[in-house]
Amino acid sequence: MDENRKRKASEDIEEGIVCPYLDTIQRSLLDFDFEPACSISMQTGPHIYGCLVCGKYFRGRGIQTPAYTHSVEESHFVFVHLTNGTFHCLPDDYEIKDTSLVDIQDALHPKFSPSEIRTIDTHTELSRDLFGRRYLPGFVGLNNLHKTDCVNAAVQALAHVQPLRDFFLSKSHNESLLSSKKSQASNRLAHHVAQCFGELVRKIWSSKRFKSTVDPHMLIQAIATASKKRFKVGVQAEAGELVAWLLHRLHVGTGGGRKAGSSIVHKTFQGKEGLKMNDQEVLVEIEETATDTHFLQLTLDIPEKPLFRDEDGGLVIPQEPLVSVLKKFDGVTFSDALNRSGVAQRKRYQLLKLPDYLILHLARFKDNRYTKEKNPSIVMFPVKNLDLGEYVHKEKQSLPTEEQIRGMTVRQKYDLVANITHESPADDGHYKCHVQHQATRQWYEIQDLHVQEIMPQQIGLSECYLLIFRKSGL
Repeated sequence: MDENRKRKASEDIEEGIVCPYLDTIQRSLLDFDFEPACSISMQTGPHIYGCLVCGKYFRGRGIQTPAYTHSVEESHFVFVHLTNGTFHCLPDDYEIKDTSLVDIQDALHPKFSPSEIRTIDTHTELSRDLFGRRYLPGFVGLNNLHKTDCVNAAVQALAHVQPLRDFFLSKSHNESLLSSKKSQASNRLAHHVAQCFGELVRKIWSSKRFKSTVDPHMLIQAIATASKKRFKVGVQAEAGELVAWLLHRLHVGTGGGRKAGSSIVHKTFQGKEGLKMNDQEVLVEIEETATDTHFLQLTLDIPEKPLFRDEDGGLVIPQEPLVSVLKKFDGVTFSDALNRSGVAQRKRYQLLKLPDYLILHLARFKDNRYTKEKNPSIVMFPVKNLDLGEYVHKEKQSLPTEEQIRGMTVRQKYDLVANITHESPADDGHYKCHVQHQATRQWYEIQDLHVQEIMPQQIGLSECYLLIFRKSGL
């Protein structure tokens, strides 16, 4: 290091003047979307620093640590602590405090004030990244790490569920989501998944990004670890299974327990259904039993219909309205199944309580002995005012009052929040997500890094796989 510059730095520290090396920072080389891991030792942990000159990550800042060595050998002097967001000058080892670094802190760990969260859905202006590219916060592309489009679509959908989004926007990157009594080893993986999910949601909605896209690397890595490689890079997952798994991990990772409503996940998505079933064996019908269970999403079976060809030889894809698929939950329609003992069962489902946000999983895939088959039927659904009143059990037989009728009309109608689609074929298809910008009412189609406007009429005719609806009037 130049002796005169080193002497000046020492004087600046004593006099409280800003670091003289801030002009060496290269913001265009900074990317904070990856897990903090030393590029030399590959170690992770709380003491990883990012070089603000070249963008690489290094461990420690003491003598003989990779960060210290890098500063001496490469004359790169300004570093940021990737966990705390503090700035340091090496090898002199002093903390830098300068208002010109606020934009780096915002890019590293986005934060949202209560007022920003309240008004976030009213913003219509575009933001601009360091390279001049414009983007709409909340509607940014996610990088596909190789067959991770399922995770991308699931995150985009859940990031637009207002209560869940606002919960994570209100948290900081290193804030514990578990109480001390629940910080057990069994919950740590789920807690890490929840923290990574929250960090990704904050980056998606940030208007202060250095780049207009986001890398979901940390969340995907956390999901792979917590799921024991059930969901991992390079293997296409099913969105319905992933969302069910992810919601449970977010429930546990935010301190949720068995009690209903014990987490933001349960408060948002949990409903209640009644199940009546009887076993049938050699034409002998056993007495019907009834149980009530809670659910976070409802799985719907799409009727299998034969494909026909039109006059030009093209395939005619069958269509089915969503209301007919929902008959499974009308309390009258029987579903045939086998219990664990292989005995035939007949089941009837009835919705007892609808959640504020309803997730419908359309079971398009079926595994046979050799391959995976997909039901290509188009399930038609309304974007607004989906009426579920006839599927909800009515406890009172007496006539409702006029006020109750008005309340029921609103509570049992739902508007679409997000639609995850799967484009054929079954094994090599890809996922997309449709979400709406609340301030402009414009719908967007997001597939990995590609974001484009779409007409609402096109959404209802897509190969929908997972739908998220919100109660009207919320």
